[in-house]
Amino acid sequence: MSTPLITVCIVVLNGVQTIAASIASVIDQTYPAIELIVVDGGSTDGTIDVVNAFAQHISRFVSEPDKGIYDAMNKCYEMAQGDWLIFLGCDDVLLRSLSVVGPLLREKDAVYYGNVMIKADGTVSGGKFSKYRLMQENICHQAIFYPRSVYKKWRYDLRYRLHADHEYNIRLIGKDIRYVFLDTTIAVFDNTGVSAAGDPAFRHDLYRILRENYGVTWAALKWLRTLAASTLKPILRSFAKSRG
Repeated sequence: MSTPLITVCIVVLNGVQTIAASIASVIDQTYPAIELIVVDGGSTDGTIDVVNAFAQHISRFVSEPDKGIYDAMNKCYEMAQGDWLIFLGCDDVLLRSLSVVGPLLREKDAVYYGNVMIKADGTVSGGKFSKYRLMQENICHQAIFYPRSVYKKWRYDLRYRLHADHEYNIRLIGKDIRYVFLDTTIAVFDNTGVSAAGDPAFRHDLYRILRENYGVTWAALKWLRTLAASTLKPILRSFAKSRG
């Protein structure tokens, strides 16, 4: 396991403008044990031609209609052979981070995660997540390495079109899967993609998700925190306005 096989999966649908840079960022790694999988949802804009131009560097390429981003990712879970797996969107790029991260992936049942660089302004986002912080916000999936023992056992819930990865991480923490933070920047993340739109189904089910995976006390804590925030925000805005 000193050089574990890392699967990088790129999911794409009509990403002809960005997919080449995403694939090239994986090919550009100096780490010696990489499996690259591309899962396309049936693109019609020339994406498939671009991917085929990199065919010699791609271990598996599938192009067919799917039920969305997480259906594509679940397909990758089925195909992947890596000791760890990380996902990229077609508008994300992998920094030269695998040579740093690879030797640190020592616990075969742990999830490892790092930071991302935000594409729009170059700032670094991430840091260490506690159980409480994960209740409020998600770890960027472009910075997460899931071990084979996890990704071959559990799948994304397709009820959540845009935030199934958040539900997935909450579910894993609820199963006492250990999350290990690596203070390194893994990828450049385009935070203007589809996930920025929010996921009403996830918001609707969040208290149930927390109750089932964290317990009733945590769900109640989240409810109280949300109530306090919604109560305080108008007061703080009014105070700021009066001071201005």
